[in-house]
Formats: sequence, C-alpha cells, structure tokens
Amino acid sequence: MKPIPLDLVIKDVTIAAPSTGWAPVIGWLACAGGKIAAIGPAAEDVPRANKVIDGEGGLVLPGLRNAHTHGSEILARGMADGLDLSAWLAAVWPRLDALTPEQMAVAVRFGALLSIRCGITSMVDHCRRNPMSDEVLEAAAAAYDQVGMRTLLAVMVRDRVGANNRAVGAAHLGALEPAHKQLERIAAAAQRLASDRVAIGIGPSASIRCTDEMLTGAADLSRAGGLPIHIHAAESLDEVDDEQRAFGMTAFARMEHFGVLSERTACAHCVWLKPHDREILAATSAVVVHNPVSNLRLKSGVADVPALLAAGIGVAVGTDGAASNDGVDVWEALKYAALLPRRQGESAQAPDSATLLDMVTVSGGAALGSRGVPFEVGAPADFCLYPVAEAPLTNDASFAPALVLSGPRRPSHVVIGGVLVLESGAFVHIDEAETVRQARHLARELLA
Repeated sequence: MKPIPLDLVIKDVTIAAPSTGWAPVIGWLACAGGKIAAIGPAAEDVPRANKVIDGEGGLVLPGLRNAHTHGSEILARGMADGLDLSAWLAAVWPRLDALTPEQMAVAVRFGALLSIRCGITSMVDHCRRNPMSDEVLEAAAAAYDQVGMRTLLAVMVRDRVGANNRAVGAAHLGALEPAHKQLERIAAAAQRLASDRVAIGIGPSASIRCTDEMLTGAADLSRAGGLPIHIHAAESLDEVDDEQRAFGMTAFARMEHFGVLSERTACAHCVWLKPHDREILAATSAVVVHNPVSNLRLKSGVADVPALLAAGIGVAVGTDGAASNDGVDVWEALKYAALLPRRQGESAQAPDSATLLDMVTVSGGAALGSRGVPFEVGAPADFCLYPVAEAPLTNDASFAPALVLSGPRRPSHVVIGGVLVLESGAFVHIDEAETVRQARHLARELLA
C-alpha cells in the first residue's frame, strides 16, 4: 500500500504548542487531508510533499482562538469612547442592528481578514442583528466560509421586555419574536448552514434579557442537537443587581435552574461573581471567556481569573466585539490577562505563561465546542508561521513569557484546515484591497 502523499510541509522552524509544554522544538511539520500528519525534529529528513515551505528559522504556533467577539462591530471601532456598558450599547447598536445581509457579509469578511492577520484561525461570533433573519445568517456563514475562518456562529437571541414593552437592554427595539420562533431559526440554520468551517450555536444575549421560556428552550435545543451555548454573564454590576432584583437569584443560579450550563456552554465576561457562582460553573463544566480589554474600555471591571482557575474552571480569552475593544488582537488581550492580576502586588496569584497560552488555544477550543488538543498529530492543521524576527530571541525559560508579553503580531503564513489562506503575507483566495474598500465605505455610510 502506497503512503498517502503529504499536502504541505513547513521546514526549518521552531515549534511551540500545548503538546510541547510551550517549550520550543526545532524541526518541521507536515499536513495531509486537512490534519497535522507528522511533526519531526531537525535531525530527521524532511519528507516530500506537494508543497514545501522553507520557514527560514521562523516560529510555528497553533492558531489563536478568539473565544468571544461580535463580527459586525468591526465597523464601529473607536465609537462611543468613554461610555459605560449601558450607554455604549444604546449608542452603538441601533445602527448595527439594522445591517442588511449584504452589509453583514462585508463586515464579517473584513473582520475575519483582520483576525487572520493577527494569527487567529478560529473564533466565536456571538452574532447579533435585531430582528435576525435567515438571509443575514446565510450571508454571515457564507462570508466566513469564503475567507476560510473556522467559526462558531452563536446566533444571539433575546425575548424579555420591560415595563415599557421595550426589549431589556435595547430600548430601540420594538416587538421581539417569540422564543420558539428564534430557536426554530437556529435549529434550521444548524442543519442548513453548517460546514467544515462554520458551526451554528445558540447565543442568548444574557439571562436577564431572556425569559424562562427562552432559557429552557435554549437548554433543550442544546441537549437535543449538541449545539454549543454562548452567553454574556455578569458583565456589569448594574446587570447583576437588576437580575437579583428581578429573579431573586444570580444569573448562574438561574441558568443552572433551567439547564443552560453544561460542558457545551461558554459564559463571556463573568466579572461580578459570587463564590457560589464559581461553584456552579465548576460543577457544570461551563467555560468562562475573559475579555479584559473591553471590560476596561466599558468600565465594567476585571474578572478574577486566578479565582476562576483555582476553582477548576476553564478560562478562555476573547477580544469582545471590535467596537468595545477597538481591535481583534488576541495577543493584546492575552497580555492584559497576564498583567491585570499583578495590580494587587505581591498578593497576586497570576497564572503562569503556559496556562495563559493554553487559554488562547486549548480553552479557546472548549469555548468553540472542541475540547481536543489543538496542535498534535491527527488534529486539524490550524497554525501560523511567524517570521524569525517575530520570535523570542532565546529558547530558554523566558521563551513562553516572551510569547505572552511580547507575542508575535504578524504571521507570514496562516494555514486553516490544511489550506493556506495567507501566504508570504498575502491572502490566497480573497481580494483584501477590495474587502477593505467595501468596509470603509460601509462604515462611513452607517456611522456618519
């Protein structure tokens, strides 16, 4: 039996990954059938392949996983600066909630290109548009497929209204669709739109913005279809206080009551937690997504990541939407995650560099619904090659800290599913200049 020919080999590189404990290994790697087929040391002969790339001493890392963002917000970077979460939502989202399918496609395509340039190969788009439509979802999924980005499209749902019959947390919205109709749309989309790059998930906006019916229905759909749930939780103190007054319990107690929390659930933010909330998260195996940059930008506070890790809770990292982060740089978010615990001085129990790097790879995969190790033989071939000038200068104990604190920013090559999407700094299948032109035109039109 003849061996299966290799599709791609990257030679003469330094490799670091969870499987190496983030210690650098000099060698080569090979891909076949969209998977990592082999990883070898420099002393071994480099195998033949249909395409061989000389890494010239560069650095290969697993693709980063942005575990929480909102794709359409890329159009509103820098908008509503200085506002807290509530005022910011009221300033930004009335415009973005009105995007047409064509405009949504432009936004997410542009954001995906910027993400790839930052070394991101997979992401969770907590996809919002009110009212949502099949056409908008189809446009977003097709755009991510076109770029080649591995994406969990967590479709945002909300159905709770206040005394004024306006949506809680979104006063510009009128009548909201019933919970069952919103969830039926997600179930149908999961069957119709899922591909080898795009998966569909359930994205309750936040428990305080959802009725009991919505939370119960989301939990039932997740169990029946194995769909991930992605939800904002305890992002601001005002929301935490409002939920306690409205329901007599925390968001986590309420989500646990209705079966929302499980190993399929990722909770974004989790800034304002009670000790019992951490116990619930640990017991249900839900993942927390830390968004340090946007939480500071919107004056929401700082999640206690050391306490979460100490409780045995998986923690991933997200940028949040680009309108509250002003970028899509996971390396930047990771540096904030490393430094913020140190503000307490010697009492800080900051996570070490290997743990932090796992948060943007292993735990990021858990938030996407994948709990495997992201860079080993047999795993999907999602990785980035950075020029040697971007790599740490030494291969000693400072290597992993250097990645966290001065991480490489601009990969020369990006591979997703064994396919080169960025080669020698240029996109292979997408007209980047035209994509940027369309996004600039749309942003000026919407935000003028």
